[in-house]
Amino acid sequence: AKRALRRKRKLEKETKQLIKQEELKRLHKAQAVQRQLEELEERQKALEIFGVKLERELRGESDSGTKDETQMLHEWFQLVLEKNKLMRYESELLIIAQELELEDHQSRLEQKLREKMAIDGKSK
Repeated sequence: AKRALRRKRKLEKETKQLIKQEELKRLHKAQAVQRQLEELEERQKALEIFGVKLERELRGESDSGTKDETQMLHEWFQLVLEKNKLMRYESELLIIAQELELEDHQSRLEQKLREKMAIDGKSK
């Protein structure tokens, strides 16, 4: 009986360690996603500023007449492509963040289930 109790406690301890490691992995991944989202936001702001400037040049509202229209249009399309790429990447990051939240929720539910399963048969 003592041996079985020791094994059970050892197994519970190992399980708790694994759960903690998984939580830390999710936390690090969530922090990395958050940093990437912040960097992405900065890049999008910079693109927006450049886009406004370029749009003014294309409309002839700016004084810089050094670039020709085809060059400006090429830059405009490159800008639009880059913005679309960033928006797709942002969507992917948001999906990853949601996935991490769901994994965390699942882990908490599994922990509750283990706690309920550990209750003696008479108390259930």
